[in-house]
Amino acid sequence: MSKINTKSFPHISFGFRFEGILYQLRGKEYRINSTWIGGNRVYIDDLTKMDLDLNDRTKIFKEIVQFLIQSDGEKPIICYNSDFADAELWNKLAGELNSQISLEVDNVETANINFYKVMSEYLKSGLIEVNIKGLKLKTIEDLDYNWNKIKYTKMWEENEKISLWDKLKAKFY
Repeated sequence: MSKINTKSFPHISFGFRFEGILYQLRGKEYRINSTWIGGNRVYIDDLTKMDLDLNDRTKIFKEIVQFLIQSDGEKPIICYNSDFADAELWNKLAGELNSQISLEVDNVETANINFYKVMSEYLKSGLIEVNIKGLKLKTIEDLDYNWNKIKYTKMWEENEKISLWDKLKAKFY
């Protein structure tokens, strides 16, 4: 992050420690996830989950790109999931701004493969315990047993329910 100069966008700011982007629209604040890991990545699918119309999502997308270019001087990496509802819109807007952004398109299957790989590497070390959705994972067997409860799903789908028994077991395990 080289510079911070965002006077053209007083309604957009960075979250705590520059993680996340806060966007003010008609008196309401919207938070879009972002990170600086491997470049400035913006997870634009967050806009799909918000009560915004097509024009608002388009405006926010374009303004966030301009805000990030102005604040950092580098191309932001726009990330979205091709299995989610607004994938066609993000693809169209990314095409319009292709000289100003880098693009990272994911899908649920690939995300789950990567998620499982990272989680299993953490657990193989034996040095870490992962707490996710109220479950405590200490071994790869725990990961496998709970996989259908924690894996990514397509938008609006749900995982297997986490029962009270699962949470109690995790608490006292």
